Amino acid sequence: MIELEGIRARQGDFLLSAERVTLKKGDFVAVLGNNGSGKSTFLSVLAGLKKFEGKYLLEDREFQEIPTAERHGLISLLPQMTTLNMPFDVFYVVLTGRFIHTNGLSYTDADLEATEQAMKELDIMHLRERQFNELSGGEKQRVLLARTINKDSRVILLDEPLSGIDILHQHDSIKLLKELSRKKLIMVVIHDISLALREFDRFLFFTGGDLSYEARSHEIQEDRLSEIFGVRVKFLRHDKGIFVYTEGR
Repeated sequence: MIELEGIRARQGDFLLSAERVTLKKGDFVAVLGNNGSGKSTFLSVLAGLKKFEGKYLLEDREFQEIPTAERHGLISLLPQMTTLNMPFDVFYVVLTGRFIHTNGLSYTDADLEATEQAMKELDIMHLRERQFNELSGGEKQRVLLARTINKDSRVILLDEPLSGIDILHQHDSIKLLKELSRKKLIMVVIHDISLALREFDRFLFFTGGDLSYEARSHEIQEDRLSEIFGVRVKFLRHDKGIFVYTEGR
């Protein structure tokens, strides 16, 4: 679905580099690394928001040759939580995720049904008439995640989507994303390494702007993570998964 080779993207003095990676439908990908390592820039490149050099194929087509409107239908990006001014009720905010599927004038019954379904899955139906700007940070994040999912694109890119969300809804959100990944490519920037190793099947690690390590869950090595994060990383395995802890530098 996505093939990258020799990708370079600049943001001021910062250089993002990804030599070679192939991602396909069904991949549930965690993107990890220290702050400023290139995770958000990488997602921006994939979404077409940042200029780049190199080879980028989306569904066997040169990305830059795909019309912008068509790209928007293929890829959804939920950026990091920012101060958004959206003076609309929650239902309408989630509904706007369906705009790419409309004639530009009105929404259909199918759009309304899809919106209700997305809201039920993220447990925000009780907020439907509330004003978005009046919500807590975690509630806003779930609304924006529902809006992104409601777009129903083939590729979903999520930059720290669990930020500010309580443990219960983090669990439900991850479960939903795993289910959706069976038919889509879903990529999530996440900082909780234990959660990532427990729930995701593929991993991309960034260090100083470089895509420095790519692995499947069973291939992850403590020493490689120690190099990437700059602390000694240890795994504690048990019958329900894995716990990651650190021992300092």
